[in-house]
Amino acid sequence: MKILIIAEKPKVGQKIAFALSKDYKKKRHGRANYYELSSNDKDIVIASAAGHLYSLKEKKSSRDYPTFNIEWAPLYEIGKGKSYIKQYVNLLKKLGKETDVFIIATDYDIEGELLGYNALKYAVLGDKTINKDKIKRMRFSTLTTLDLRKAYSELSEVDYNLVEAGETRHILDWYWGINISRALTEAAKKGLKRYAVFSAGRVQTPALAILVRREREISSFKPEPYIKVYADLKVSRKKIRAEHVLGRIFDIQKAKEILNKIKDEKEGIIRSVTRKESIIPPPVPFDLGTLQSEAYKAFRLTPKQVQDIAQSLYEEGCISYPRTSSQKLPPAIGYRRIIEALGKNAKFAEASKKLLKKERLYPRQGKKDDPAHPAIFPTGQTPKKLESRAEKIYELITYRYLATFGDSMQRENINVKVEIKDEDFRFSASRTLERGWSEFYPYLKLEEIQLPEINEEDIFKILKIAGDKKETSPPRRYNPASLVRELEALRLGTKATRAEIVDTLYRREYIKGVSIKVTPLGMRVIEALEKNIPKIIDENLTKYFEEKLEKIQRGEAKKEETIEEAKEELIKTLKIFREKEESIGKSIAAGFIEKDREMKIIGKCPNCGSNLRIIRSKASGKQFIGCSNYPKCKTSFPLPQKKNVYPTDKLCSTCGLPMVSISFGNRRIISCIDMNCKSKGKYNQARQKEK
Repeated sequence: MKILIIAEKPKVGQKIAFALSKDYKKKRHGRANYYELSSNDKDIVIASAAGHLYSLKEKKSSRDYPTFNIEWAPLYEIGKGKSYIKQYVNLLKKLGKETDVFIIATDYDIEGELLGYNALKYAVLGDKTINKDKIKRMRFSTLTTLDLRKAYSELSEVDYNLVEAGETRHILDWYWGINISRALTEAAKKGLKRYAVFSAGRVQTPALAILVRREREISSFKPEPYIKVYADLKVSRKKIRAEHVLGRIFDIQKAKEILNKIKDEKEGIIRSVTRKESIIPPPVPFDLGTLQSEAYKAFRLTPKQVQDIAQSLYEEGCISYPRTSSQKLPPAIGYRRIIEALGKNAKFAEASKKLLKKERLYPRQGKKDDPAHPAIFPTGQTPKKLESRAEKIYELITYRYLATFGDSMQRENINVKVEIKDEDFRFSASRTLERGWSEFYPYLKLEEIQLPEINEEDIFKILKIAGDKKETSPPRRYNPASLVRELEALRLGTKATRAEIVDTLYRREYIKGVSIKVTPLGMRVIEALEKNIPKIIDENLTKYFEEKLEKIQRGEAKKEETIEEAKEELIKTLKIFREKEESIGKSIAAGFIEKDREMKIIGKCPNCGSNLRIIRSKASGKQFIGCSNYPKCKTSFPLPQKKNVYPTDKLCSTCGLPMVSISFGNRRIISCIDMNCKSKGKYNQARQKEK
């Protein structure tokens, strides 16, 4: 019997081969590797895709809309720079000719199921009728030898509901993305009098609308003045600040009356001391969303960066599958075995030793579950040398795993009520009594305040009484991690796509900055759609179709009916768009011009105070930074060529000049605009790496 196992990526294919037999043979067809081995009278061949081999494309290319005439085609026929895909398609075609049983061994989720199915359907079988009896599935959550062997020995059926849900999602995303993007592009072209690409999406556009709403809340916010009355006290030779119990006092006259009443007081009295112990349980294991959020807080890595790094750690066999919604760790993963293995790493040795002394090891479980995969956990396999960001994410995941087994932490909270001439003030302090799980989790930052011994009726000296004049603050801007959390809370997108959606909004220059600000273009796109076709930005419509996709996954809805319903909705929507195309185009064009102008302003000229701008020379085509007061001011700074450069709100701490963000592959380096500045270490390192 001949068996063909289809893995998702070459590295995974080799891990499967090694798990099934250390005597596997490595073969090559063109530039694609595959592996052969024998087991129990079965000849097994393991080949891989390279991620998705197939995607949707329009059968006959045009710029018109609406269009629904699409087909699955190999990526090398669709995308630039995808020619390498052809070698993987050709290899699968060759290997599939004399195969008796096919095993899909791609990632077990909606994308992995579709990826493997399409590779089998189009590359191996050439769109022939699929005999389902000959197709099996390996399901695994880690790429360890143990898990891969278990997956092979316990083959399951392909989840065809998952395949249909995946195919439907791709079709809906294509219908929405291509048609609305094409409509925006055609409308803007009439306003701009030139061609520029605009994008929209089934989830992308409602996500942008969320940011626009926040932008409006911020711009319309009217600060309200208030006063905080405080007293600096000397308590047992320690200076402590107490605040009036009213907190923020918006009645300014009332605040002044309090200050006048107590301004000459020299002593106060402690009226009550309340001590309360609190128990803080261990954290729950990471799902993808909480990992992205925690990594942003700890390291300022974007959700997309975290997702990509976690995927690479999974492919190295160091962690379990990261694209999971689960916050639960089943006993089957082998809690003690993993902790014992982690103990061989010096960084985790002490924590592992302490945990292994426990008679019973059981992690704290979260509420969220995922039928396909457990929460993210380290496999116990020691990673090879990792680059710094990957090492940070690996350690974060490992420490989190260890912390889930820890004891609860105990904290003491002390609240003190103080009286100054019949006016009540208060101060508080917190300290850790028992560290518990926090000793295994170095990312937790808690305030530790040790108060001197104080008792009711103690008299203390007043050092100062004053009032802080402040104003209320507008709502906080989203950052990439909090936006992903918001999309998750609203059930927009999936755990695998939300980070990519945020990244797309940046690439399209609809948003900018770590503290996300919507550009004029992003504002105008939403304003135009909101005014003319509000349904396009309606998150309820997106959620409705997300629910339909979930029903397909459960076998409660049909692919064809869902696609037809979406198609009809789009036809009605785009008919309205066509009627209002000119008005929409003018609005978007104005936003594009304004965005272009704003995105090129770097900061103030150090010589004349005018704006420094990114300029592209008409003569040479080279980009540089120049003063908008040229030719009166000839200040300029060179820029790297063929790199995307963006303004930031930062100034160089070394020389005070503006700093810019420069793209190096998937990374961005914040750099001073003066190439000779002493602060240029990171930028120069990035250039050397690229060389």
